[in-house]
Amino acid sequence: MKYKKLYIALLLISIWSFSFSQQFTNYTTDDGLPSNHIYKIAQDQKGFLWFATAKGLVKYNGNTFKVFTTKDGLANNDVWGIFPTPDNKLWYLSKSSKLGYIENDSVYGFESEQKGEIFSPIFSSQVDNSIILTGSNKFHILKDEKWHNPTDSKTEDLIRVAYVKHAKVSSFTTNTAKDSIFIRDKNKTVIEGFEFKDVLENKNVRGQITDSLFYWVNNKEYAFLNLNTLKLYRRNFKNEINIETSKYVRINLINNRLQISGSGFVGMLDTDFHITNTYYIPKELKAHFGFIDKVGSIWLSTFTNGIYHLPKEKQQVKYCLSTETVSNISYVNDKIIANVFDKGFYKYDDTKKEFVQFIAEDDYIFDASYIKALDAEYYLSKSSVIIAKNNKIEKLDFLNNVNDINDKIRQLVYHDDYFYTRFAFGMNKINPNNYSIETQYNQQGINQIFLFNQKLLVATSSGLKEFIDEEFQSIPFTNQDLNRSILNLKAVSEDDILINTDGFGAYISDLKTIKQLPGSEFQIVNNAFIEDNIIWLATESGILKYTKSNGGFSLQLVIDKNNGLSSNSVSNVIVYKNQLMASTDKGIVILPKDVKNETHLLDVYIDKATYNKRDILADYSVFKYQKNNNLNFNISHIDFSSGYDVFSYKYKLKPIQKDWVTTTTNNFSFNNLQPGKYTLHIDAGSAKKQLSFTIKPLWWQAIWVKGFMVLLSIFLIVLISRFFVKRSQFKRNQQIYQDKRLSELQLKALRFQMNPHFVFNSLSAIQYYIGENNFEASETYLVKFSKLIRQFFELSKENEISLATEISVLNNYLEIEKLRFKEKLNFTINIDEKLDKESITIPTMLLQPIVENAVNHGVFNKMDNGLITLNFVNISPLAFKVEIIDDGVGFVNTKKRTHKEVKSSNVLKDRLHFLNSSEKWNISYSKEEMYPDREDKGNKSIFIIEKNK
Repeated sequence: MKYKKLYIALLLISIWSFSFSQQFTNYTTDDGLPSNHIYKIAQDQKGFLWFATAKGLVKYNGNTFKVFTTKDGLANNDVWGIFPTPDNKLWYLSKSSKLGYIENDSVYGFESEQKGEIFSPIFSSQVDNSIILTGSNKFHILKDEKWHNPTDSKTEDLIRVAYVKHAKVSSFTTNTAKDSIFIRDKNKTVIEGFEFKDVLENKNVRGQITDSLFYWVNNKEYAFLNLNTLKLYRRNFKNEINIETSKYVRINLINNRLQISGSGFVGMLDTDFHITNTYYIPKELKAHFGFIDKVGSIWLSTFTNGIYHLPKEKQQVKYCLSTETVSNISYVNDKIIANVFDKGFYKYDDTKKEFVQFIAEDDYIFDASYIKALDAEYYLSKSSVIIAKNNKIEKLDFLNNVNDINDKIRQLVYHDDYFYTRFAFGMNKINPNNYSIETQYNQQGINQIFLFNQKLLVATSSGLKEFIDEEFQSIPFTNQDLNRSILNLKAVSEDDILINTDGFGAYISDLKTIKQLPGSEFQIVNNAFIEDNIIWLATESGILKYTKSNGGFSLQLVIDKNNGLSSNSVSNVIVYKNQLMASTDKGIVILPKDVKNETHLLDVYIDKATYNKRDILADYSVFKYQKNNNLNFNISHIDFSSGYDVFSYKYKLKPIQKDWVTTTTNNFSFNNLQPGKYTLHIDAGSAKKQLSFTIKPLWWQAIWVKGFMVLLSIFLIVLISRFFVKRSQFKRNQQIYQDKRLSELQLKALRFQMNPHFVFNSLSAIQYYIGENNFEASETYLVKFSKLIRQFFELSKENEISLATEISVLNNYLEIEKLRFKEKLNFTINIDEKLDKESITIPTMLLQPIVENAVNHGVFNKMDNGLITLNFVNISPLAFKVEIIDDGVGFVNTKKRTHKEVKSSNVLKDRLHFLNSSEKWNISYSKEEMYPDREDKGNKSIFIIEKNK
């Protein structure tokens, strides 16, 4: 059993040593590390990796290195010990006077209670969140921000080995010979002892690692003591991993599992403390410490060359012929053959798990194929054709000029008892008996000859052709043309073929129609392998895996350098057992067939959030509102994937954003946020985060202030509304009053026009003419009187009439008065030619009362004949002047005789007031005596009438 383990270990070491350069990613000072001298690697609760270096402490998220040095608060840059605790602190150890932890990227350091003491905690332990600084014979615990040494006592025959944090066990001690160990309880009574000479004699590391486990380890063996059961477990490296000795051996509790590491290996410990999942570190790396992270990837630290990283998905990948260019890999009969440039043909040895040289050829390699009808294998190169048959290998020399072979045979197909070969300028038909060229067919750019259902198909640089009746005929497809460079063909089924192009992807065809494989657009498809319902495309972008479903093929996986390929330029791929074998320009890669694109995304986090340049923290998340505020977020993630794909995620800021925003940028911002409570949500698939904060309103933005302002606004609106309602009501009432008053004034004017004297006098005149048997005069008088009365009644219904109508009424009225006065009264009406009598309007019955006053109070009281003159003068299109002139006794004499004002004047005054108040009219009225020095002074009334637009 031991020899078997040793053989496996040596075999694994030789394989990994041969190919380590293809697997590992190396991080050095060129990538951002402060030093290539790395002591230890650890991973905290969130998933960040921490590197203890000779020039600082490094925090790594898979993208950036964040370095902590004395500038950030460390007492010493030479940090060689780190312990992540469950409370998300990272404790750092070094030889210095101040030690502590890093929390939220802030460094905290604490001194000893003994002033000036220098710590040398080479045996320190971690129990849950507690760190015990332990030296060779002294320990410290942190209390009240000081490192305290609970007891410093020791006796002549007893030396304290270590402090133990346990309910039952208090410490371990040894005698001066160091050949046994004693366990003491809280009363310092020995409760158990063990012979421990082999462990204690050698330089060892020791410490408590959990609340119930204590361990010792040296370069040959390790031991665990269960503090609860006091059972001791001892293991040696020879039996566990077939390694006699190992330097720098350490045991760590990592992600709640025990790991053991030393020079040459790293592994996990099971429940019985046996080493499992061992990874043998290649000697060439010179790594002294190995670490397995949360997702199973391996990290190695060195003293001279930084850190090496081996992702989980690459740990099962094997590399062969890593320094060679392999142009093809294929099945030839029962062999897996690799075409190696300038080296020949290599065959895969399944027992050695490697490729060994089969046929040496120091020239350009063309093709290897098996002709079933002849039961022979043919190996073609630039300088020869080699046949392998019946376990014999023979080089055929059938052409006089060896150099011409390149122009004759690059591929060989057997059809209808003849060989068909391609060359630089066409295709040859060769007799298989004497290898003579029967016929040569010219066709430029032949890349492959392919036999399918007894049809000889030819892949050319100008499309797919079929060789029929000694001619190359293009195959027309009914749904689209394919006049593109075709590199090779593969049979998918009895009816369909796979057409691989140079830069336009892959197509499936039944030779009638073609359909492109989705996701292969613009790919250079060098070759393909078809297995059951799976198609593997070998392209310049890696391997594309297609699976058949619902009658078609869909892209399931892209395998590239992130999955372990040594190069994305894949010339061919085959499936062998449960493995994929891919030939590339950097050798052959063998990887598991069930390879997956696994993400190593552990977390997404808000690296920095600021409101107006002030940090938003969990305990500081309330800010006062500021105008033109700015909110910035910086998002980062913990991802140790080997690829360099762009990281994308979604975010939304509630409540102002309802829909997710997808982005690839690390920074985004918001401006002019109003007071309120906000929560930023980040979604990166399996990783989600959120941050809440509050923008407090200013006093005038407070809810109670806003409520008060709303109530005040409502109150003011109600007051203003009531004011305008009352004002509107007042205006309506005033308008009603004005309309009513105008109606009353119009009635009064009508009554004045139809005063009893006028009616009585008119009827008396008519009676007089009748009594005098002057029927003609009485009839004329009666007609005019009745016409005037009718006009009065008709016009009393109107608010305004045309100036022509008003003049007509006045003329009729004066005609009647002239008849009544028996020629004692004369009148004249003068109208300005510029006046448009038909379009200009005037308030109804405005002038007639004044004209009547001129007749009854002016001319009537005069002894001589009287004259009434009416003048209508144009002022503007909307304004005109009216002059009513009589040569009667005048205003003063009229007043003396009547002892009172003329009533019609008061009515006119009120009426003009309401007309002007309506804002429709602008009317002024004045009067004067014409001849103040004469007895008959005369009267003149003046109206200036303007209608507002």
